[in-house]
Amino acid sequence: MPKTISPKDWERIFKVLGNINRLNILRLLAKNKELPVKEIRERLKLTLKLASQHLIILSHAGLVQGVGKLGSVYYSFHPELSKEVRYIIEKIVQ
Repeated sequence: MPKTISPKDWERIFKVLGNINRLNILRLLAKNKELPVKEIRERLKLTLKLASQHLIILSHAGLVQGVGKLGSVYYSFHPELSKEVRYIIEKIVQ
């Protein structure tokens, strides 16, 4: 994500945040820093397919990143996520 966030970037981010499942995923990550897909799926009672779809959308938006570890993919906030975006996300999912 670029340092300066354009109005178009904000539009894309808010569209991505306009889904309760994605907000719940971000809420979990805000509280836990990093979680495997399986745990996200189980905590939110989502199918693996649905959890994966939402994580891909969040990843493509530059909000989260997945890292393969121990036979699973662990997700966390993207390390290059701007402070402004992270602050807004954390306020929204409180």
